[in-house]
Amino acid sequence: MSTIETAISITFVFVVLCALILMPISISSRALDDANISIEDVLFEDEFLSSEQLNTFLTGISENYRIIYGSIVEEVTNEE
Repeated sequence: MSTIETAISITFVFVVLCALILMPISISSRALDDANISIEDVLFEDEFLSSEQLNTFLTGISENYRIIYGSIVEEVTNEE
């Protein structure tokens, strides 16, 4: 391989690695912004929160916890 081909290959690898690092950060920051907006809506809403809305909110949090906890347990048991 020539020096130019090596430089292009290394640059490509760095670009791919940067994309793999930065894309999840971007997705996470957008998800965090959405979560903050949702929390503000629930906490500072002028109207009274109905039992159905509260149940939906708590069910969503519970399901997210189960998904995350289940995937962590699955990964830990697969490594052993």
